[in-house]
Formats: sequence, structure tokens, C-alpha cells
Amino acid sequence: MFKLIAGRAPVPSRTEPTALLKMIAGEFAPAIARAWPEPHCGFLTAPAARRHLACVALALGGDVARLAGVLGEARTRDVIRVALGRHPPGLERALGRLGETAWSADAYRRLIDLLADPKAGKILRHAGVIDRAAIERLGRLPAPMGRALALALLIADDGARAVCEAADAIAFRDGPDAADAAAGRWAEAETEEGLFAAVKVDLYPELPPLPFAGTERLKPLATKAAMREAARRFGNCLADRVEHAAAGWSAYYEWTEDEGAIAEVTRDAIHGWRLSEAKGPKNEPLDKDARAALVGELTAMGVYVGRNSWKLERALTPGVGRDWPLPSIDEDLAEVFG
Repeated sequence: MFKLIAGRAPVPSRTEPTALLKMIAGEFAPAIARAWPEPHCGFLTAPAARRHLACVALALGGDVARLAGVLGEARTRDVIRVALGRHPPGLERALGRLGETAWSADAYRRLIDLLADPKAGKILRHAGVIDRAAIERLGRLPAPMGRALALALLIADDGARAVCEAADAIAFRDGPDAADAAAGRWAEAETEEGLFAAVKVDLYPELPPLPFAGTERLKPLATKAAMREAARRFGNCLADRVEHAAAGWSAYYEWTEDEGAIAEVTRDAIHGWRLSEAKGPKNEPLDKDARAALVGELTAMGVYVGRNSWKLERALTPGVGRDWPLPSIDEDLAEVFG
């Protein structure tokens, strides 16, 4: 690949890519150099759209040697047919909006696929500049989201990786078919917030059996969907507690008397299950009568209502009453009821 000249260092042969060509053509530089030998003028002086076309041809497994005589001369659509043997929809317009330097082969192949998709193709046709980063970001998303260009334009690379990791977690737990079905649903989201909310819906498994069946007035929230629906009606953050319920650390019940309330019972090392929180709509405190009725129902069901085990254990250490005052049980319950 090198010619030796007396008294001089080796110089590149005519088919070695120059530094400029490497910068412009990227991974395609060696193949471009063979078709347009040094100084590669036929390629470097061609419009950017034509240079991209040569790289697209290489990405699709074509031979660019046939373009050497026509790259800068014929009409773009004719050059496309020479390069690819066909005229992919939207490609001619897209080529002029890809920037000055070559993309990766994967990004070119994904672009061709997206141009044929109704939703993604429409976005690309109306884009003033086609966002290479967004095209490449699709490769970081789960395969069923491979054409969700609108979402790829909204999220960052880390967000795409997080979504893919969530799909991997579901595949590990429930199998690849379940992960693909979930990712297919995620692809329908229209906003970044909507996407991440949809991922969270599927990320955690369904809830394990609740510790108590509930009563006529105290209804169990036994599924993720039931928890989210209750969160919507009560205007609280219950939907964010799905993780606790899915892990089996907490169980949630809806008190249906008067204005209603959401009661959270949690595992307790001493008492088994203990009431940890009970609040009304929009996290409003319950009045005394409502508290008394709810406490009676919970106690009859087998839920302990009182101090949590951590505070009881803390009370059994030296210095209590001097270094750390033990609150009354009524004070602890005031926290429980907001």
C-alpha cells in the first residue's frame, strides 16, 4: 500500500484515503478511495447529497465504482437508480438534509427503512434538517420501537437506554414476548412524559396476593390498574407506590365511607402488618369520626394501628427520655392520619 521514495518517508498510494476523505466519508473512506483515487476530487467536489448517496449505496451492499463517472453530472434521481437500482420513496429529498459528513452504515439503513414508514416518513419529509442523532437513537430503543422517530426526537440518549433496559428487565422476568408486546405499546406514546409513564406501567409485575381480603367498607386495591385509578380519583401519589405494592412490602385499601380514604398497610417486623398512612382525597386529613371508624375496621381485619417497630426498638435503648424523647402513640398516629 506504500511506495518507497529514496531519502523520503513512505507516502500513501493513490487508493489510500487521505485525512480529509476520512473526515468526510467516515467508515466508507477506504471503499470511496478505491473508486475515486487520491486526491479523491470526483467525490470530494460533488454536492453533499451525492456524497451521501455513494455512502448509502455502500451501506446497502452496493458497488460505487459505477458512480465514478456520473456522481457529479447526472440528475440526482438518475444517480440514485444507478447507485441502488431503485428509487426509495423520499430519499432524493432527504439526501440534501443529512449534513456534510457521512453517517454510519446502520444509520443509513435505518433512514431508508424510516422513509418507507408512513408516520416516520412524514416527519422526515417535513424536517428542515434530518437529525442524525435521533435516527441513531432508535437503535438504542427496543426493536418494536425501531420506527418511533417522533419519540426519538423527544428523548435523550440516556432516556433511550433506560427504556431499553426496562424492556430487558421485563424480558428477564416475563420472557421476550412480553417485553416486545410492552415495547409495542410504548411506541404509541406521543410525549416524553407519556412514554416514561407507559414504561412504568409495565415495568413492575402485577401485585402479589394482598394480606387481607378487605371488607364491605374497606376495598382492596389488588392490581396496578386499580391503584392508578384510585390515584386519579383521589388526586394523590398512589400511582407512585406501585413499586412498594409489587414488592410485597405494602398493601393498599380504599375506605368507601363518607368522602373516602386510601389506607396503606405495611409489613412490620414486630406487628406483622401495620397501618402506616390513611388520608382522604388530595391527602386531606380524616376527621375524628372517620378515623375511629377506619381504625375499628382495620383492627377487626387484623391490622395493627399504633407505633411502628422502629420507634419501639429505638425506645428500648439507653438514653431514651434524655437523649431522645419517645413520642406518644397519639403523636405517632397523628402522622399516620396526616
